[in-house]
Amino acid sequence: MRRRPSLVPVAAVAAVALLTAGCGITDNAAKPGLAAEVDGQTLQLDKVDRVVADYCTLRASNPEAPAAPTALIRAQFVIGWTQAVAVDTLGPEHGVALPQAEIDRLAVDQAWGRLGTIDDENYDSFVWLTWIQQRLTTPVAELGSKLALAESGQQLTGDAATNRGVDAVTEWLDDQDVDINPVFGAYDATTVSFSGDPLSIPVSAEARAAQKTAELTPEQIAKLPAGQLCGKAAAPAPTAPVGG
Repeated sequence: MRRRPSLVPVAAVAAVALLTAGCGITDNAAKPGLAAEVDGQTLQLDKVDRVVADYCTLRASNPEAPAAPTALIRAQFVIGWTQAVAVDTLGPEHGVALPQAEIDRLAVDQAWGRLGTIDDENYDSFVWLTWIQQRLTTPVAELGSKLALAESGQQLTGDAATNRGVDAVTEWLDDQDVDINPVFGAYDATTVSFSGDPLSIPVSAEARAAQKTAELTPEQIAKLPAGQLCGKAAAPAPTAPVGG
């Protein structure tokens, strides 16, 4: 049975413009070893885990980057990939120019260098994230603008154009019966979030109390086990001295 998520564009963590609301998620179990499958294209689970590990390591090295639940990062990266695949298909159909498939080091450094050092060890991971990012930013807005112009003669810009592009991506994915590996947790279409990462790391009492991983407060995130944190948890705020 298919579940159609709400059409709400959500800005994802670390400036990757992941549109986490749009995806025709099915209840079909994904094939072993696959994170996701859409339109004949597959994403390997070990690739996702490698990218998440590299991203979270870089995030932990940056004192200005707050920690986030690893389960949320993993799910957003996977959904972002499915949406980038959709943009790769829809863009040419509607005259939207896509970024070059070949990603150079300058583009990677510009996108992620502010978080930390991109080196030979983590470079491939950030090439992949850059590929997603480039498709889920300007091309989505351009797609929405072209569709609106063709449909009604109305010229959309800014958020309105992006929202129309999100709708188009969502509709396309909904028609593809996208398979998402259940390792990423249960998807809640009402809150547009995943509930956790139950098949890899047990969700802590803090996460269970919050009901939804995406709803954890910074204080609750700081209390998560190290294995569930992407980045370095912020130090607790100092308490005022008694009688001072």
